[in-house]
Amino acid sequence: MSHALSRHDTRAPGRYLGLAGGVLVAMTVVFLLLAVGPLLGLFLYTPLPHALRGMLMEEAWQALLLTLWTSAIAVALAVVLGLPAAICLARVDFRGRVLVNALIELPIALPPLVLGVALILVWGRQGLLGHFLSDAGHPLSFTPLAVVAAQFVVASPFFVRIAKAAIEQVPVSLEEASITLGRSLPATLALVTLPLAGRGLLGALITCWARAMGEFGATILFAGSFPGRTQTAPTAIFNLMQNDVESAVGLALIMLAFSALAFVVAQMGARRLTTAGGMP
Repeated sequence: MSHALSRHDTRAPGRYLGLAGGVLVAMTVVFLLLAVGPLLGLFLYTPLPHALRGMLMEEAWQALLLTLWTSAIAVALAVVLGLPAAICLARVDFRGRVLVNALIELPIALPPLVLGVALILVWGRQGLLGHFLSDAGHPLSFTPLAVVAAQFVVASPFFVRIAKAAIEQVPVSLEEASITLGRSLPATLALVTLPLAGRGLLGALITCWARAMGEFGATILFAGSFPGRTQTAPTAIFNLMQNDVESAVGLALIMLAFSALAFVVAQMGARRLTTAGGMP
């Protein structure tokens, strides 16, 4: 009875908002037009066949493939290094936690160009640490690894922030019950905490990957835009806009398709996790 009532309550409010509901819907439509509407320009500027014809350019495909594999590595690093950080911030009470959390999230509030300047000053060929790599014959800046570094620095804080929020939503009492039953802390995290936070973690993963795919400012400063070497899809679009707008539009449409597919997969995955008993 209570379950049925609870389910009914989650669906009912939209029917009874009346005028307020109509205003909210209207404001949502306005927001959609202003925030997402400009994307229609990609489809209206030129016929789709003309735009996609530009994608036959080798330079465009090289940029897209480079973006895909570098962003995949950046996201993998974000998960390997960021997930423990998210668990620590969500579950470990230590002095300075608020400060550490603020520092981790600081890149979210900074322009990517600032992060690019910071990367150059630290890891550039004459940077605080980068000159050691350069002297050893393995400079980091203006290499494909520099693309990964830029994407990681810009995108990983998004993963930690969302993952931390997802883990915090898992009741601590469930973890305590698991430990009481004899499971170790790592086993509890693997079998209880992370599965229940799975929906949020999937959202963190997709958001991080989308941010890495779209990274421009830090990448162009720290890695440059050398075709076939460090030119990512966003930097290629920027360069193509100077003299080949149709090709730029074609590449932008391909990136849009990848992003849309990623979020569709995320929604499907979230529904499966909810059906399997994950946190709603």
